[in-house]
Amino acid sequence: MFKLFLCFVTALAVVNASGDFVVLHSPNSVLFNGNEEVEQSLLKEVLAAALGFTVKLRGVWSGISITDPFRLPEAVVAVAIEGVDSLNISKGKRFPLNVNEVEETTWQALRERLEERDNDNTLVRISLGDGLDALGQSALGELKPTPIDETSLQALSLRKEEDKKFLEEVQLLHAIAKKAPSAIKPDSKSDIYWLVISGLRPIFDAYGSNSTTSREALSLLNNALNVIHDAFIQAYDGQVLIVAFTNNASKVHHIRSVTLERQKRETTDTQDDQHGENKKIEDEEDSNTSRNDTSIYHSDMNSSTASSDIHGDSGISENQDLNNTEHKIYSNIQSIGQERLHLSKYYSENYPVIFNIFLWFGVAFVFSLLAICITISQMDPGRDSIIYRMTSNRMKKDN
Repeated sequence: MFKLFLCFVTALAVVNASGDFVVLHSPNSVLFNGNEEVEQSLLKEVLAAALGFTVKLRGVWSGISITDPFRLPEAVVAVAIEGVDSLNISKGKRFPLNVNEVEETTWQALRERLEERDNDNTLVRISLGDGLDALGQSALGELKPTPIDETSLQALSLRKEEDKKFLEEVQLLHAIAKKAPSAIKPDSKSDIYWLVISGLRPIFDAYGSNSTTSREALSLLNNALNVIHDAFIQAYDGQVLIVAFTNNASKVHHIRSVTLERQKRETTDTQDDQHGENKKIEDEEDSNTSRNDTSIYHSDMNSSTASSDIHGDSGISENQDLNNTEHKIYSNIQSIGQERLHLSKYYSENYPVIFNIFLWFGVAFVFSLLAICITISQMDPGRDSIIYRMTSNRMKKDN
Protein backbone atom coordinates (compact mmCIF):
# COMPACT_ATOMS: atom_id res chain seq x y z
CA MET A 1 0.00 0.00 0.00
CA PHE A 2 2.81 2.38 0.85
CA LYS A 3 4.50 1.65 -2.49
CA LEU A 4 1.30 2.49 -4.37
CA PHE A 5 0.98 5.76 -2.44
CA LEU A 6 4.62 6.62 -3.18
CA CYS A 7 4.14 5.92 -6.90
CA PHE A 8 1.02 8.12 -6.93
CA VAL A 9 2.85 11.03 -5.28
CA THR A 10 5.78 10.66 -7.69
CA ALA A 11 3.50 10.62 -10.74
CA LEU A 12 1.64 13.67 -9.45
CA ALA A 13 4.89 15.55 -8.95
CA VAL A 14 6.05 14.64 -12.44
CA VAL A 15 2.85 15.75 -14.14
CA ASN A 16 2.66 19.06 -12.24
CA ALA A 17 6.15 20.18 -13.27
CA SER A 18 6.53 23.71 -11.92
CA GLY A 19 8.65 26.64 -13.00
CA ASP A 20 8.76 30.41 -12.86
CA PHE A 21 7.65 33.03 -15.37
CA VAL A 22 8.82 36.47 -14.24
CA VAL A 23 7.89 39.76 -15.93
CA LEU A 24 10.86 42.04 -15.26
CA HIS A 25 9.48 45.06 -17.14
CA SER A 26 6.40 45.91 -19.17
CA PRO A 27 5.18 49.29 -20.49
CA ASN A 28 2.02 50.89 -19.17
CA SER A 29 0.06 49.66 -22.18
CA VAL A 30 0.49 46.00 -21.14
CA LEU A 31 -0.45 44.95 -17.61
CA PHE A 32 0.22 41.63 -15.91
CA ASN A 33 -1.98 40.86 -12.91
CA GLY A 34 -3.15 37.96 -10.78
CA ASN A 35 -1.29 34.78 -9.94
CA GLU A 36 -2.78 32.29 -12.40
CA GLU A 37 -0.57 29.47 -13.64
CA VAL A 38 0.47 29.64 -17.29
CA GLU A 39 1.66 26.80 -19.51
CA GLN A 40 4.88 27.27 -21.43
CA SER A 41 3.15 26.28 -24.67
CA LEU A 42 1.01 29.43 -24.22
CA LEU A 43 3.95 31.80 -23.82
CA LYS A 44 4.03 32.34 -27.58
CA GLU A 45 0.40 33.53 -27.38
CA VAL A 46 1.15 35.83 -24.43
CA LEU A 47 4.24 37.41 -26.03
CA ALA A 48 2.56 37.70 -29.44
CA ALA A 49 -0.48 39.39 -27.87
CA ALA A 50 1.81 41.87 -26.11
CA LEU A 51 3.28 42.82 -29.50
CA GLY A 52 -0.19 43.35 -30.97
CA PHE A 53 -0.50 40.12 -32.97
CA THR A 54 -3.74 38.19 -33.29
CA VAL A 55 -4.12 35.54 -30.60
CA LYS A 56 -5.17 32.13 -31.95
CA LEU A 57 -6.15 30.69 -28.55
CA ARG A 58 -8.46 33.16 -26.79
CA GLY A 59 -9.48 33.08 -23.17
CA VAL A 60 -6.84 30.57 -22.09
CA TRP A 61 -4.95 32.85 -19.64
CA SER A 62 -6.27 35.92 -17.89
CA GLY A 63 -2.96 37.23 -16.51
CA ILE A 64 -2.38 39.78 -19.31
CA SER A 65 -4.47 42.78 -20.32
CA ILE A 66 -3.90 45.41 -23.05
CA THR A 67 -4.81 48.91 -21.86
CA ASP A 68 -3.54 50.97 -24.81
CA PRO A 69 -3.40 49.19 -28.20
CA PHE A 70 -1.69 52.23 -29.80
CA ARG A 71 1.44 52.14 -27.59
CA LEU A 72 2.39 48.48 -27.54
CA PRO A 73 5.94 47.26 -26.88
CA GLU A 74 8.34 47.47 -29.79
CA ALA A 75 10.34 44.44 -28.68
CA VAL A 76 10.35 41.41 -26.40
CA VAL A 77 13.43 40.30 -24.49
CA ALA A 78 13.09 36.76 -23.11
CA VAL A 79 15.74 35.10 -20.94
CA ALA A 80 15.40 31.31 -20.66
CA ILE A 81 17.28 29.66 -17.77
CA GLU A 82 17.62 25.96 -18.54
CA GLY A 83 17.76 23.09 -16.08
CA VAL A 84 16.28 24.80 -12.99
CA ASP A 85 12.78 24.96 -11.53
CA SER A 86 12.66 28.36 -9.84
CA LEU A 87 14.46 31.70 -9.69
CA ASN A 88 15.19 33.83 -6.64
CA ILE A 89 14.63 37.13 -8.42
CA SER A 90 13.63 39.96 -6.12
CA LYS A 91 12.08 42.26 -8.75
CA GLY A 92 9.32 41.67 -11.27
CA LYS A 93 5.89 40.01 -11.36
CA ARG A 94 6.06 36.23 -10.82
CA PHE A 95 3.69 33.59 -12.23
CA PRO A 96 3.78 29.80 -11.78
CA LEU A 97 4.86 28.13 -15.02
CA ASN A 98 3.82 24.65 -16.14
CA VAL A 99 6.78 23.45 -18.21
CA ASN A 100 5.28 21.28 -20.96
CA GLU A 101 7.75 21.89 -23.81
CA VAL A 102 11.40 22.82 -24.35
CA GLU A 103 12.34 26.45 -24.83
CA GLU A 104 13.48 26.01 -28.42
CA THR A 105 9.99 24.81 -29.39
CA THR A 106 8.51 27.96 -27.86
CA TRP A 107 11.05 30.11 -29.69
CA GLN A 108 10.35 28.45 -33.06
CA ALA A 109 6.58 28.90 -32.67
CA LEU A 110 6.94 32.58 -31.73
CA ARG A 111 9.35 33.24 -34.59
CA GLU A 112 6.99 31.63 -37.11
CA ARG A 113 4.12 33.72 -35.74
CA LEU A 114 6.04 36.96 -36.47
CA GLU A 115 7.33 35.78 -39.84
CA GLU A 116 3.76 35.12 -41.01
CA ARG A 117 3.13 38.88 -41.05
CA ASP A 118 6.55 40.32 -41.92
CA ASN A 119 9.96 38.92 -42.81
CA ASP A 120 11.84 42.09 -41.86
CA ASN A 121 11.68 41.67 -38.07
CA THR A 122 14.77 41.41 -35.89
CA LEU A 123 14.55 37.89 -34.47
CA VAL A 124 17.63 36.95 -32.46
CA ARG A 125 18.26 33.79 -30.44
CA ILE A 126 21.59 33.63 -28.61
CA SER A 127 22.58 30.47 -26.73
CA LEU A 128 25.16 31.78 -24.28
CA GLY A 129 26.41 28.25 -23.56
CA ASP A 130 28.00 28.14 -27.03
CA GLY A 131 30.58 30.66 -25.93
CA LEU A 132 32.03 33.70 -27.67
CA ASP A 133 33.85 31.68 -30.33
CA ALA A 134 30.64 29.96 -31.46
CA LEU A 135 28.66 33.21 -31.50
CA GLY A 136 31.17 35.16 -33.58
CA GLN A 137 29.59 38.22 -35.17
CA SER A 138 26.15 38.27 -33.51
CA ALA A 139 23.11 40.22 -34.62
CA LEU A 140 24.04 42.93 -32.11
CA GLY A 141 27.52 43.25 -33.54
CA GLU A 142 30.84 42.15 -32.12
CA LEU A 143 30.61 41.24 -28.44
CA LYS A 144 33.62 42.01 -26.26
CA PRO A 145 33.14 40.61 -22.74
CA THR A 146 35.38 41.98 -20.04
CA PRO A 147 37.80 39.58 -18.32
CA ILE A 148 36.54 37.98 -15.12
CA ASP A 149 37.97 39.39 -11.91
CA GLU A 150 38.74 36.31 -9.85
CA THR A 151 39.34 38.35 -6.71
CA SER A 152 35.64 39.33 -6.63
CA LEU A 153 34.59 35.66 -6.43
CA GLN A 154 34.01 33.97 -3.09
CA ALA A 155 32.90 30.40 -3.77
CA LEU A 156 33.12 30.13 -7.56
CA SER A 157 36.45 29.35 -9.16
CA LEU A 158 37.78 29.74 -12.69
CA ARG A 159 39.80 26.54 -12.27
CA LYS A 160 36.62 24.45 -12.29
CA GLU A 161 35.05 23.82 -15.66
CA GLU A 162 31.37 24.25 -14.69
CA ASP A 163 32.13 27.46 -12.77
CA LYS A 164 34.13 28.91 -15.64
CA LYS A 165 31.41 28.14 -18.18
CA PHE A 166 28.73 29.83 -16.09
CA LEU A 167 30.91 32.90 -15.46
CA GLU A 168 31.52 33.22 -19.21
CA GLU A 169 27.76 33.24 -19.81
CA VAL A 170 27.32 35.98 -17.20
CA GLN A 171 30.06 38.04 -18.85
CA LEU A 172 28.35 37.59 -22.22
CA LEU A 173 25.13 38.96 -20.69
CA HIS A 174 27.06 42.06 -19.57
CA ALA A 175 28.58 42.37 -23.07
CA ILE A 176 25.13 42.20 -24.69
CA ALA A 177 23.82 44.83 -22.28
CA LYS A 178 26.77 47.08 -23.09
CA LYS A 179 26.26 46.69 -26.84
CA ALA A 180 22.46 46.96 -26.99
CA PRO A 181 21.93 50.76 -26.57
CA SER A 182 24.30 51.59 -29.44
CA ALA A 183 23.52 48.66 -31.77
CA ILE A 184 19.71 48.75 -31.59
CA LYS A 185 17.78 51.27 -33.66
CA PRO A 186 14.05 51.07 -32.86
CA ASP A 187 11.60 51.19 -35.75
CA SER A 188 7.98 50.22 -36.35
CA LYS A 189 8.93 46.52 -36.64
CA SER A 190 8.48 44.08 -33.74
CA ASP A 191 11.75 42.62 -32.45
CA ILE A 192 12.54 39.59 -30.29
CA TYR A 193 15.74 38.90 -28.39
CA TRP A 194 15.84 35.36 -27.00
CA LEU A 195 18.74 34.66 -24.60
CA VAL A 196 19.37 31.12 -23.33
CA ILE A 197 21.41 30.41 -20.18
CA SER A 198 22.44 26.78 -19.63
CA GLY A 199 25.37 27.01 -17.20
CA LEU A 200 23.40 27.27 -13.95
CA ARG A 201 22.23 23.66 -13.85
CA PRO A 202 25.76 22.09 -13.69
CA ILE A 203 26.53 24.25 -10.66
CA PHE A 204 23.36 23.08 -8.90
CA ASP A 205 24.25 19.45 -9.67
CA ALA A 206 27.83 19.83 -8.48
CA TYR A 207 27.31 21.81 -5.27
CA GLY A 208 23.58 21.54 -4.47
CA SER A 209 20.87 24.13 -4.91
CA ASN A 210 21.25 25.50 -1.35
CA SER A 211 25.03 25.71 -1.27
CA THR A 212 27.08 28.89 -0.98
CA THR A 213 28.36 28.45 -4.54
CA SER A 214 24.83 28.17 -5.95
CA ARG A 215 23.68 31.25 -4.03
CA GLU A 216 26.62 33.22 -5.39
CA ALA A 217 25.81 32.05 -8.92
CA LEU A 218 22.19 33.17 -8.51
CA SER A 219 23.37 36.55 -7.21
CA LEU A 220 25.63 37.06 -10.24
CA LEU A 221 22.78 36.03 -12.55
CA ASN A 222 20.39 38.51 -10.88
CA ASN A 223 22.92 41.31 -11.33
CA ALA A 224 23.32 40.40 -15.01
CA LEU A 225 19.54 40.39 -15.50
CA ASN A 226 19.35 43.84 -13.91
CA VAL A 227 21.98 45.11 -16.36
CA ILE A 228 20.06 43.58 -19.29
CA HIS A 229 16.89 45.17 -17.92
CA ASP A 230 18.38 48.68 -17.80
CA ALA A 231 20.14 48.38 -21.18
CA PHE A 232 17.09 47.37 -23.23
CA ILE A 233 14.85 49.91 -21.48
CA GLN A 234 17.36 52.57 -22.52
CA ALA A 235 17.53 51.21 -26.09
CA TYR A 236 13.74 51.18 -26.62
CA ASP A 237 12.87 54.13 -24.36
CA GLY A 238 10.80 51.91 -22.07
CA GLN A 239 8.65 50.38 -24.86
CA VAL A 240 9.95 46.85 -24.35
CA LEU A 241 8.69 43.74 -22.58
CA ILE A 242 11.40 41.92 -20.60
CA VAL A 243 10.65 38.46 -19.17
CA ALA A 244 12.58 35.54 -17.73
CA PHE A 245 11.46 31.94 -17.29
CA THR A 246 12.87 28.60 -16.21
CA ASN A 247 12.87 25.49 -18.35
CA ASN A 248 13.79 22.05 -17.03
CA ALA A 249 13.89 19.88 -20.16
CA SER A 250 14.32 16.65 -18.17
CA LYS A 251 10.80 16.97 -16.76
CA VAL A 252 9.29 17.71 -20.15
CA HIS A 253 10.02 14.15 -21.33
CA HIS A 254 8.33 12.68 -18.24
CA ILE A 255 5.26 14.84 -18.83
CA ARG A 256 5.06 13.74 -22.46
CA SER A 257 5.30 10.04 -21.56
CA VAL A 258 2.61 10.31 -18.88
CA THR A 259 0.36 12.32 -21.21
CA LEU A 260 0.80 9.81 -24.04
CA GLU A 261 -0.05 6.89 -21.76
CA ARG A 262 -3.17 8.70 -20.55
CA GLN A 263 -4.24 9.46 -24.12
CA LYS A 264 -3.72 5.80 -25.09
CA ARG A 265 -5.89 4.63 -22.20
CA GLU A 266 -8.65 7.11 -23.07
CA THR A 267 -8.51 6.07 -26.75
CA THR A 268 -8.73 2.37 -25.79
CA ASP A 269 -11.71 2.98 -23.51
CA THR A 270 -13.48 4.99 -26.23
CA GLN A 271 -12.89 2.26 -28.79
CA ASP A 272 -14.21 -0.39 -26.40
CA ASP A 273 -17.38 1.63 -25.85
CA GLN A 274 -17.87 2.06 -29.57
CA HIS A 275 -17.33 -1.67 -30.18
CA GLY A 276 -19.93 -2.44 -27.52
CA GLU A 277 -22.47 -0.10 -29.14
CA ASN A 278 -21.75 -1.54 -32.59
CA LYS A 279 -22.20 -5.08 -31.26
CA LYS A 280 -25.61 -4.22 -29.79
CA ILE A 281 -26.68 -2.64 -33.07
CA GLU A 282 -25.50 -5.67 -35.05
CA ASP A 283 -27.45 -8.01 -32.74
CA GLU A 284 -30.60 -5.95 -33.32
CA GLU A 285 -30.01 -6.08 -37.07
CA ASP A 286 -29.61 -9.89 -36.97
CA SER A 287 -32.89 -10.30 -35.07
CA ASN A 288 -34.72 -8.03 -37.53
CA THR A 289 -33.23 -9.89 -40.47
CA SER A 290 -34.29 -13.28 -39.09
CA ARG A 291 -37.86 -12.02 -38.66
CA ASN A 292 -37.92 -10.78 -42.24
CA ASP A 293 -36.60 -14.12 -43.49
CA THR A 294 -39.34 -15.99 -41.60
CA SER A 295 -42.10 -13.83 -43.08
CA ILE A 296 -40.64 -14.22 -46.55
CA TYR A 297 -40.48 -18.01 -46.09
CA HIS A 298 -44.19 -18.21 -45.16
CA SER A 299 -45.19 -16.07 -48.14
CA ASP A 300 -43.11 -18.22 -50.49
CA MET A 301 -44.97 -21.40 -49.41
CA ASN A 302 -48.12 -20.14 -51.20
CA SER A 303 -46.43 -20.06 -54.61
CA SER A 304 -43.84 -22.72 -55.38
CA THR A 305 -43.50 -21.68 -59.07
CA ALA A 306 -42.06 -18.20 -58.39
CA SER A 307 -40.03 -19.19 -55.37
CA SER A 308 -36.65 -18.91 -57.04
CA ASP A 309 -37.35 -15.42 -58.47
CA ILE A 310 -38.72 -14.13 -55.20
CA HIS A 311 -35.80 -15.60 -53.28
CA GLY A 312 -33.29 -14.02 -55.63
CA ASP A 313 -34.97 -10.63 -55.51
CA SER A 314 -35.32 -10.75 -51.75
CA GLY A 315 -31.62 -11.62 -51.38
CA ILE A 316 -30.58 -8.58 -53.39
CA SER A 317 -33.00 -6.32 -51.54
CA GLU A 318 -31.86 -7.69 -48.19
CA ASN A 319 -28.21 -6.90 -48.99
CA GLN A 320 -29.10 -3.38 -50.06
CA ASP A 321 -31.21 -2.87 -46.93
CA LEU A 322 -28.37 -4.11 -44.74
CA ASN A 323 -25.86 -1.77 -46.40
CA ASN A 324 -28.22 1.19 -46.04
CA THR A 325 -28.93 0.28 -42.41
CA GLU A 326 -25.22 0.01 -41.58
CA HIS A 327 -24.55 3.37 -43.26
CA LYS A 328 -27.33 5.01 -41.23
CA ILE A 329 -26.10 3.41 -38.02
CA TYR A 330 -22.50 4.58 -38.47
CA SER A 331 -23.65 8.07 -39.45
CA ASN A 332 -25.81 8.18 -36.33
CA ILE A 333 -22.88 7.08 -34.19
CA GLN A 334 -20.70 9.78 -35.72
CA SER A 335 -23.34 12.45 -35.11
CA ILE A 336 -23.76 11.27 -31.51
CA GLY A 337 -19.99 11.56 -31.02
CA GLN A 338 -20.00 15.10 -32.35
CA GLU A 339 -22.84 16.06 -30.03
CA ARG A 340 -20.88 14.69 -27.09
CA LEU A 341 -17.84 16.76 -28.03
CA HIS A 342 -19.92 19.95 -28.40
CA LEU A 343 -17.76 21.17 -31.28
CA SER A 344 -18.08 24.84 -32.13
CA LYS A 345 -18.42 26.23 -35.61
CA TYR A 346 -15.12 26.52 -37.48
CA TYR A 347 -14.03 29.94 -38.69
CA SER A 348 -11.10 30.59 -41.01
CA GLU A 349 -8.24 32.93 -40.16
CA ASN A 350 -9.60 35.54 -42.60
CA TYR A 351 -12.97 35.74 -40.85
CA PRO A 352 -12.06 38.55 -38.36
CA VAL A 353 -10.38 40.57 -41.13
CA ILE A 354 -13.38 40.39 -43.47
CA PHE A 355 -15.76 41.03 -40.57
CA ASN A 356 -13.92 44.21 -39.57
CA ILE A 357 -13.80 45.44 -43.19
CA PHE A 358 -17.56 45.07 -43.64
CA LEU A 359 -18.33 46.44 -40.17
CA TRP A 360 -16.34 49.67 -40.37
CA PHE A 361 -17.23 50.25 -44.03
CA GLY A 362 -20.89 50.00 -43.08
CA VAL A 363 -20.43 52.40 -40.15
CA ALA A 364 -18.58 54.93 -42.32
CA PHE A 365 -21.14 54.63 -45.13
CA VAL A 366 -24.10 55.19 -42.78
CA PHE A 367 -22.59 58.27 -41.14
CA SER A 368 -21.49 59.70 -44.50
CA LEU A 369 -24.99 59.26 -45.91
CA LEU A 370 -26.47 60.87 -42.80
CA ALA A 371 -24.14 63.87 -43.09
CA ILE A 372 -25.01 64.34 -46.78
CA CYS A 373 -28.74 64.22 -46.05
CA ILE A 374 -28.45 66.76 -43.24
CA THR A 375 -26.34 69.11 -45.39
CA ILE A 376 -28.77 68.99 -48.32
CA SER A 377 -31.79 69.51 -46.05
CA GLN A 378 -30.22 72.65 -44.57
CA MET A 379 -29.13 74.11 -47.92
CA ASP A 380 -30.61 77.55 -48.77
CA PRO A 381 -32.39 77.36 -52.19
CA GLY A 382 -31.30 80.82 -53.26
CA ARG A 383 -30.93 82.25 -56.74
CA ASP A 384 -27.39 81.00 -57.02
CA SER A 385 -28.12 77.39 -56.07
CA ILE A 386 -28.77 74.52 -58.44
CA ILE A 387 -31.99 73.73 -56.54
CA TYR A 388 -33.46 77.13 -57.43
CA ARG A 389 -32.46 76.85 -61.07
CA MET A 390 -33.83 73.33 -61.60
CA THR A 391 -37.12 73.83 -59.71
CA SER A 392 -38.09 77.21 -61.22
CA ASN A 393 -40.82 77.45 -63.87
CA ARG A 394 -38.35 78.64 -66.39
CA MET A 395 -34.61 78.41 -66.37
CA LYS A 396 -32.85 81.42 -64.95
CA LYS A 397 -29.90 82.80 -66.79
CA ASP A 398 -27.80 85.87 -66.23
CA ASN A 399 -27.94 88.62 -68.91
